[in-house]
Amino acid sequence: MRFFKKFSLLLALAVLLFSGATVVRAEGISVRHAEVYASDDGYFLNAEFDLELTPALEEALNRGVSLAFTVTVEIIEPRWYWFNKDIVNLRQERRISFNPLTRVYRFSMGSLYLSFNSFKDALQALTRLNGIRIADLGSMKKGNHYEARAQMRLDVSQLPKPFQVDALSSNDWNLASQQLNWTVSP
Repeated sequence: MRFFKKFSLLLALAVLLFSGATVVRAEGISVRHAEVYASDDGYFLNAEFDLELTPALEEALNRGVSLAFTVTVEIIEPRWYWFNKDIVNLRQERRISFNPLTRVYRFSMGSLYLSFNSFKDALQALTRLNGIRIADLGSMKKGNHYEARAQMRLDVSQLPKPFQVDALSSNDWNLASQQLNWTVSP
């Protein structure tokens, strides 16, 4: 009887230790928030993502491999009588890289290049979309409800070929957020 008490106490202690140790680090991408707002110049988007690189991606980045991420934002007008109407279909490529010689991180988006001394600052530039113009004022009617979607993913096709082959067999190279759905009412 005393053996079972000690055994159950040790088992409970082991469960507590191992359950706390498994939730140390969660890799992946998640959408923190996204919003569409109107201005005199049109409709604009603010979005923020949480990004935690896997150890394999972090090592590749620190060795000079450039990582490309794709952000997609869609706004559709649902119609019961016909196919849904696409109002906004935004696809933006964002890239982060590291130069081991100069120890500088570089964020790029189209022709915009920014350099950062810390990974945290470069990651913040990568994961925030502030004031991106997505539509004209006349594209959405007041009083209507529109469905919006936002997602961010690692673009594996932009990796060097040896890493693309590795990405086929490993989940360490496949990062994508769940799609965030919300309603826009101008």
